[in-house]
Amino acid sequence: MAVAAEQSGTTAVVRQLAGELVPRTQELAQGMAEHLYAAIPELNASEDDELRAELLGSANANIDQVLRLLAHGAATEDVVVPHEALEFLRGNVRRGIPLAALLRSYRLGHAWLWEQWSQALQERIDDSGELAAGQDQTSAFMFAYVDKVSDVLVEEFGTERERMMRSASQLRAETVRAILGDEPIDEEAASSRLGYELRRNHVALRIASAGSEVRGLERAVDEAASALGAGHPLVVPSGAARFDVWSGFFDAPATDELERYEPPAGVLVAFGRPATGIAGFRRSHAEALQAARIGSLAGGATVTSYAKVELVSLLAGDLPRARAFVAAQLGPLATKSESTQRLRDTVLAFLSGGGSATRAAAELYVHQNTVAYRVKRAEEMLGHKVSESPIELTCALTLAATLGPAVLAGNEREVDSD
Repeated sequence: MAVAAEQSGTTAVVRQLAGELVPRTQELAQGMAEHLYAAIPELNASEDDELRAELLGSANANIDQVLRLLAHGAATEDVVVPHEALEFLRGNVRRGIPLAALLRSYRLGHAWLWEQWSQALQERIDDSGELAAGQDQTSAFMFAYVDKVSDVLVEEFGTERERMMRSASQLRAETVRAILGDEPIDEEAASSRLGYELRRNHVALRIASAGSEVRGLERAVDEAASALGAGHPLVVPSGAARFDVWSGFFDAPATDELERYEPPAGVLVAFGRPATGIAGFRRSHAEALQAARIGSLAGGATVTSYAKVELVSLLAGDLPRARAFVAAQLGPLATKSESTQRLRDTVLAFLSGGGSATRAAAELYVHQNTVAYRVKRAEEMLGHKVSESPIELTCALTLAATLGPAVLAGNEREVDSD
């Protein structure tokens, strides 16, 4: 009975003291906020008056709740996360302050408040037994309070960060769509929204999966940007298994390393030529899309440079007409067999070399007599000299060399090419 009476008396003292401290909440909050601001580098890294106000509001709301719950003898089940604490959390997320700093503020705030409370309790209770009981009781409550609030804040931090990232991602996507749609847009404002400087030279990339798999796509984005030598590319998802990427440079970038890049299996990379400013942002992207289209039609090439396939892109703008053109120009040479491919490659090298069998032989690593024989065999199949319509024939051969089955007939009949 004596122990119960002692506990009851201690509880009454705790409740009375807490009630008396409630009017001092603002003063206590000011002291706690100043302590936390000075002790946590992430909070004082910049002179941010808004952050200090949010920190003070959170400290005030938490101290007020702790004291009022103690004054009413409430349990931790009655604890709710104050609105001001959530505002402080959201401010941290916006500023990029990590969760660890937020949790540290609660640990340090708890220690600071406990020191103030413990001192006040010692001044109120003379009996050491009652004092120990009061300290145990309130210490357990404050620890439980911080644990409960921290658990909620950890979950809310993740939710808020995900929401903010979705919002930022949506804003970037909308800004990119406006630029690509040639809508009137302020270059400086757009750069700020994108987190990417538009007043530079841009190389646009389209990085996509050959199927519905997304494995390796994000790695390819990082690796392709690194191959270009870009630090922080702009990355915008443009499909379930596809990214549009822009890498910016103040000097003219080299693309040699990117052309030699080998992406993960099943990933296709296409890129446009370097171009400057908002207009260049659009143009390089349009070229990247054309390069991606040609790369997909060609099959096999994992990295496609628009600069290397520009002519084919123009010729194959209307694919059915391109097929008809190839069939009309090549006739029997427009089949998918290996032998006709050798003939086409030889004639293309011959025409590209200005009609020189020697140059074609050097390019193909064969004897010039072999070149002469193959050219003659191709002319027999065509029914005319290859020099009769060299431009049209070269275009048809270039289409066939780049796109292969996409523009060739299905006849697999072998011919004697050697």
